[in-house]
Amino acid sequence: MGRWTLPGPDWSALGAADDPWEPFAVALRRHLRRPGAVGTMQFTAPRDAAGDADHCTVQIAADASHAWITYRRAGNDLCEELLAQGPPSEPGPLAATVVATCRERMGVPHPQLLTLRCQGFVGQFAGSLGLPRAGAVPLGNDPADPTDELDTAIEVDGPEDVRDRFAEIIERVTGQEPAVTADGDLVVDHVGRPVHVSFDEDTPTVRIRAWVVRGVRSREAAAVEIARRNRDEEWTQWVLVGRHVEQRTVLSAGPFVPRTMQFHLERFLYTFADTCEDIARRLG
Repeated sequence: MGRWTLPGPDWSALGAADDPWEPFAVALRRHLRRPGAVGTMQFTAPRDAAGDADHCTVQIAADASHAWITYRRAGNDLCEELLAQGPPSEPGPLAATVVATCRERMGVPHPQLLTLRCQGFVGQFAGSLGLPRAGAVPLGNDPADPTDELDTAIEVDGPEDVRDRFAEIIERVTGQEPAVTADGDLVVDHVGRPVHVSFDEDTPTVRIRAWVVRGVRSREAAAVEIARRNRDEEWTQWVLVGRHVEQRTVLSAGPFVPRTMQFHLERFLYTFADTCEDIARRLG
């Protein structure tokens, strides 16, 4: 016959406050709400005996207007189940879906058993989630971490090669196939306005640009507003061209690193969508 042991004075019953998923859900809600958090987050369960693993993926649109959550069962790479969708500005239901999927469908008892892989600006500050990052292991050093073509630097063969590679990134980020102008620019529609990507003929340089205001009321006021915004913005710039205001990002494509190019494109599109109406209202 067994013997019962009475709890000591420091014993307390396991309550809701001890649920490890609750602080993870709080951190995830904050992270999804963070300005500029666009791209993809993939939460991976521990691998099974066959080396496969369940995945829960959060994809956030380039303009941060919408997010999708999908689930893929281990060993079933051809089937991705859409679980939920909604605006990241209301992250509660999205975070709850991720938690329920990882805990119940993927069978992960503690969030720190998950592995996180990020693509895009959403990967910044993801350390607050407290998860091991797949990217923390140098690519090619971990047999469980396949080489990602987005991280491979490519020596380009000229402006046409750069243009073709950047067109693939535009289509991946926006879902649109860019048009090509007579000058060789790539053009894609974003929040109802054209965004141009041009390529230098003599140097491996990429320029992403879009008109924000055509015809400012005051060049002096425009210069002050542009200087203020350029002081606070790290990744893109605004330029006064005559009486027009252009948002512009200039990148070196030698060598061509797809992940870097994708990050700057996503950042440009997000910033343009977030600021163009306000700048136009102030200066137009």
